[in-house]
Amino acid sequence: MRLAFLYDKRLTQPELLQAFSSCILTTGPVTGCSVLLRWGNPEGPDNVSRAVLNRKQPLKNSLDKEKVFGILKLNRIRRPRFIAPGPDSPYPLVGKWNNQTSGGVTEAVIQTFDKALTSGADFFVEHVNTIKKYNIYFFDLNSFWVTKKVAVKTSAPHSRITPSWVYEQIPPDLDRDTVKACLLAQRAIYILGLDFGMVHAAIDIRGRPVILDITPVPVLPLKAINLFSEHAKRFTADIERPETGSDSLKENGILLGADPEFMLRGQETGRIVYPSDFLKMEGPLGFDERSENREGRLFPLAEVRPTPDQCPLRLTKKIRDILGMAVSLIPPDIEWLAGSLPFDNYQIGGHIHFSNISINCRLLRALDNYLAIPLMLMEDPGRSSRRRRQYGWLGSIRPKPHGGFEYRTPGSWLVSPEIARGCLCLAKIVATEYRSLTRDYFTDIELQKAFYQSKKYYFYDIFYEILEDLRKTQLFSKYSVYLTPIVDLIKSGGHWDETSDMRKSWGLLPAP
Repeated sequence: MRLAFLYDKRLTQPELLQAFSSCILTTGPVTGCSVLLRWGNPEGPDNVSRAVLNRKQPLKNSLDKEKVFGILKLNRIRRPRFIAPGPDSPYPLVGKWNNQTSGGVTEAVIQTFDKALTSGADFFVEHVNTIKKYNIYFFDLNSFWVTKKVAVKTSAPHSRITPSWVYEQIPPDLDRDTVKACLLAQRAIYILGLDFGMVHAAIDIRGRPVILDITPVPVLPLKAINLFSEHAKRFTADIERPETGSDSLKENGILLGADPEFMLRGQETGRIVYPSDFLKMEGPLGFDERSENREGRLFPLAEVRPTPDQCPLRLTKKIRDILGMAVSLIPPDIEWLAGSLPFDNYQIGGHIHFSNISINCRLLRALDNYLAIPLMLMEDPGRSSRRRRQYGWLGSIRPKPHGGFEYRTPGSWLVSPEIARGCLCLAKIVATEYRSLTRDYFTDIELQKAFYQSKKYYFYDIFYEILEDLRKTQLFSKYSVYLTPIVDLIKSGGHWDETSDMRKSWGLLPAP
């Protein structure tokens, strides 16, 4: 096994070195390994191995505390807000120091303006009132060790008790709050580009999960060290293992599903019509559970829920059949709209489900780069950027009860059967071939920002690189003809029309 453990002496526990003693241990650049694991050490290039755990640039970003909080802010991940201290600031604040490699203090509670002036902190954030706190340790999106802050029990008389706390191990699905904290922490560590690390998370006094801190070089609990080492060694064995089985078996193992949304508009009034007036909530054609604040009776989003299928072409046909059912249920003078933002303040999505495949960092990065970028290039940029203020963020996933996951970044691709078919075929290719789709443009924070603002000119040259990688996959030739409408639309510099009645493109308009 050629696993290289590249570490910083100042940040590495002796027990961690012992756990990796059978691997290549080094504090300097390494060559000739299958997997390079960077434990706080950004020295040397990444391209010396087949895979890197905590790549150079994401690691450097994550060792800079101020940059970490800036990236979380850009990605709308709840965290303490930046505060510029002044005499009237809402004290206490938390002062933070940028460099985690100094071995000194990384944060301190600041009670007054005078203390802020003399603290030497690099930046300040608000002090968040919390009711629960967690340390969540990740490897490849898996929360392999979770601890919760609990009070230490004591037999001392009540009047003599000095509050004392410890972090106690708990299961990641202990309760609803723990699950919420772990899901937000998972997205936070992913969006920093990290493959492993520790997220300090909490539940605030309003019951919301919040990220308090992230480190790529945590002090691991002693019982978690061997577990971390085992994860890294299994990852390396998987990288070194040759592909087995035919391509058709690999492809057929992955199930695709979807629940794309659309909205209804009165032909005469141009106003929203509520699908809950015509459809049931459950079933293959229903409405989303999000309601307006009118006693929960008005539901603005219709939803198509085909049964999963291994073939994206059959899945598209199932969607077409369900939309055909809608023709008899929704009055003919009501138009159907898809896209990103058919009405102001009404964001809709084209969520895609994946089963029989486990979520991991490489798969999610491939979806963000090889699926989300082409889809963004087809969207109306003004509407797309407004949608992404609330929904459609990078790395947005949700685990499903069937064991798979839902990818929630895309807008609703129901605008036409050609676009729908192409998106689902592209999703199938990416999920099947993600091991060879290794580009990650979003280590560049400017490109994260450009994606959210739908600045397409940043991505047109990138699209040709993406397309070239896709063409090299074995599955591309099978579905290439169905990707042509997507490729042509992107090359034209145009975008889909989400103001148009999608019944026309699907051939579902009533006879005149």
